[in-house]
Amino acid sequence: MKTEKWAVLCTALAVVWTCSAAEKSALNPVTLKKAPDHKPVPIVVTGEAKAVIVAPKGVQGAHDLQKYIEAATGVKLAITNKVVKPAIVLGDCPEAAALGLDSAKLPIEGFAIKTAEDQVFIVGNGGGQLWGVYEFLERFVGMRWYFISPQPDGSDLGQSIPKTKNLSVAATWLEDAPVFRKREIWPGCSIPSHGAGLQLGPLHTFLRSDDTWPVLLRVHQPNWAGVEEYRKNRQEVYQLKSDGTRDYNVLCYGNPKTLESYLEQIQNLVNKTPYHLGVAGKAITVSPQDVELACYCKDCQKLVDPNGGGYGTYSKVMATFVDKLAREVQKRWPNEGFTIIFLPYLNYTMAPDGFKFPGNVEVQICGMPGMASYKEPAIRDSEQANLDKWLAISGRKIQNWHYDVWPAHKTSAAYHYPHVVKDYYTRNRDKTVGSFINGEFDHWPRQNISLYCWLKCLWNPDFDVDAAVDEFCARMFGPAEKTMRELVGLQTDRWEKSVWPGGRFSPKGIYEVSFPRDIVKRMEALLQKAKEEAKGDPLVTARLKYYAPALEAFFKESKDLSEGTGLKPLPAQKVGENPKVDGKLDEPVWGRASSNSFIQAMGVNRGKPAIFATFVQAVWTPEGITFGFKMMEPHMDKLCTTHGGHDNGEMWWDDNVELFLDVTGKKEGEFHQFIVNPNCAYWDSKVKDASWECKGMKMAAFKGPDFWSLEVFLPYAGFPEAAVPMLSSDKRWYGNFMRHRVADGPREYQRMNTTGASTSDNQADFAEIRFIE
Repeated sequence: MKTEKWAVLCTALAVVWTCSAAEKSALNPVTLKKAPDHKPVPIVVTGEAKAVIVAPKGVQGAHDLQKYIEAATGVKLAITNKVVKPAIVLGDCPEAAALGLDSAKLPIEGFAIKTAEDQVFIVGNGGGQLWGVYEFLERFVGMRWYFISPQPDGSDLGQSIPKTKNLSVAATWLEDAPVFRKREIWPGCSIPSHGAGLQLGPLHTFLRSDDTWPVLLRVHQPNWAGVEEYRKNRQEVYQLKSDGTRDYNVLCYGNPKTLESYLEQIQNLVNKTPYHLGVAGKAITVSPQDVELACYCKDCQKLVDPNGGGYGTYSKVMATFVDKLAREVQKRWPNEGFTIIFLPYLNYTMAPDGFKFPGNVEVQICGMPGMASYKEPAIRDSEQANLDKWLAISGRKIQNWHYDVWPAHKTSAAYHYPHVVKDYYTRNRDKTVGSFINGEFDHWPRQNISLYCWLKCLWNPDFDVDAAVDEFCARMFGPAEKTMRELVGLQTDRWEKSVWPGGRFSPKGIYEVSFPRDIVKRMEALLQKAKEEAKGDPLVTARLKYYAPALEAFFKESKDLSEGTGLKPLPAQKVGENPKVDGKLDEPVWGRASSNSFIQAMGVNRGKPAIFATFVQAVWTPEGITFGFKMMEPHMDKLCTTHGGHDNGEMWWDDNVELFLDVTGKKEGEFHQFIVNPNCAYWDSKVKDASWECKGMKMAAFKGPDFWSLEVFLPYAGFPEAAVPMLSSDKRWYGNFMRHRVADGPREYQRMNTTGASTSDNQADFAEIRFIE
């Protein structure tokens, strides 16, 4: 059966539509009202236009309606501003009012579609006017838009628009409005790897992405780095680093001067004089910079929770500041209508005990594990508990900041999670106003049907995701429908229904539990079968060509990991005594240790030798393991070491070396991270918990004429869970090493091993560290 025949049947059903929800289960649920009594309204009959589009100046949707009806029927309907018959009439008019349609009486973003004799009226409140047009295109023209991939002839592979010579609309009256007003997805800009200038905006808009919620966040605001008065005379407002210097890019939220300065800036806002705040309308943002907080001032330290874990050590610091700010704003400007909008993120994500904000605080929570990870019961329950707790603290519905980029950045696994999305919004229908979806530039080719269902569920979580997936496979893949449905089913079920060891992301969870090798081989066979079935159908072949690369990258990663190919192990040589940690790497023991060179980590040159060579070695004794690094650098005078101190999250922007180590050897998601710059300022953390300290660690750097080198000694005693070579029969750790070369720029990202992931903690890149004797 050719690809679009199924869709043609859909259009035939639309022509004689009888308001049966069962027939349209892959559409958004709507409120159906008693339909008028009249014959179907003719739009196109035997390839000839019978109706026009009536659109007063400024009413949205007329040209989209014209464009896609023409794509379906081959007929271009005229657009006029005069109400005639037969016609599709957009917007408020006396004729619509006579039928009881009034945009002002509809909910925000709501719309109504109602027919009369020879007329179809589409009326919407604000953006609802456009949503009504898109509802018409989906429900009556049969159009779907699953992803964006424009073709030279003006068509788009991601669109399914059934062809027909006849289009009419049976007597109809329906109304709808979004359950959630925050349905924003990012990015909407170009996707370089799929052609310069390609824009996602039109697809997002068709899927009703928008944000009409009145309280808007200005992320990572305010930033007072450029406020010279504060830098000179009010340094207390900046984060205090462990070395006693100030980080001008991050505020100190514990010092009273910061609260005082915030209030001064709000007074400037009220006075309509220049101010330094993140403001949107009447919403004032509290959102620290995009780094974990690490302020060593006495005010912050007395509020730091050392047991708060990776997402909670600074929660009391931030909640205390927000609470004080909100109460002062409420007291000083009771009639201004200000709302404090706060973004819990990184190490202040988890809601702390003992707080109850005044009524002028709204919270937008970052879902740090990523929405797809909510399939794990432990992660889902933890995230739900955090939402419920912030809801109780604020007394207001929660805004969500969700990620589809996480955990996708850590694996090439080509998974889908439509039921996870539906479950989340069904459970939180009355607790959240919706989500900002933080994606990445190239997420649609890999997550298409999941993102499609995500936006549909943000409109209404009663949306039938199973019907949508069935329809997607039928419409997109025609002769390969059944094969692709099995493949998409494996992508979905193996992800959603598996439970990872320890309830956390890990290579073992991905490649041994969710997608073991036999399942991946079955997926490979299904993709190949679909390609065979699509031969002779150029449209389906082209769609498979779009769909396949994400899967093929996953197949390769699975094969490489199972066979141990593609990853360089690091041999750690047993030696008689630990080398002197002076950074020089000049002792004889280093001559016995093998050396691995780094490669470029990402982009078109991924896997090629690093431009600025870097080498890593390792030696071990019964006490611990020492890593040695040598970084070639022709511009030693330009090394960047501006972000000093201990556990400074901005240190990543210096010239630095990173170490990621799974010391258990189990590959179950637990790892330790170290970042060291040329001045030996360092970061150490366990998973995301920067409060963890590696006791007994030693490090030293040496700067030569055209290189800098580093030695890092890690005692086994610093890792109680470690597989200790002298005590364990399995002498293996896993890990990876990175260099971020800044110097004279441009920045170069290097790794010992890479699969091209955007983040360095991708555990699929962790290779074996072999303790050899």
